[in-house]
Amino acid sequence: MDTVTPYPGERRAARRFRMKLPVTVRSFDGVAVALNGMTLDISETGILFHIPTRPREQAPIEFMVELPAEVTMTDPMRATCKGRVVRVIQDEMADGYGVAATIEGFTSFIRLSGSPPIFSA
Repeated sequence: MDTVTPYPGERRAARRFRMKLPVTVRSFDGVAVALNGMTLDISETGILFHIPTRPREQAPIEFMVELPAEVTMTDPMRATCKGRVVRVIQDEMADGYGVAATIEGFTSFIRLSGSPPIFSA
């Protein structure tokens, strides 16, 4: 896991965490997929991750990410999130795409410690 320091000169409202965390994309444009990737950074309102398939910009997206205690300030959790793809960058060095997406809502938070879910729609 990388540091949790904000980027120098950051002007965004939500603090971003530079962390490599597993992410699974569950749907693009309402179509079910199962794409595994890795985050580059994450905040309360957005995420940047790397996956092998190019999504359409502005497409609705649903994904799951495992959040460590450093982010949740409690137990590690698996969050299922909904958002929208805002930017896609081809990563020629890693043979895939960097995807920036908003986090517009959550459909579940599940504690990874085995305790009952905090929230599940």
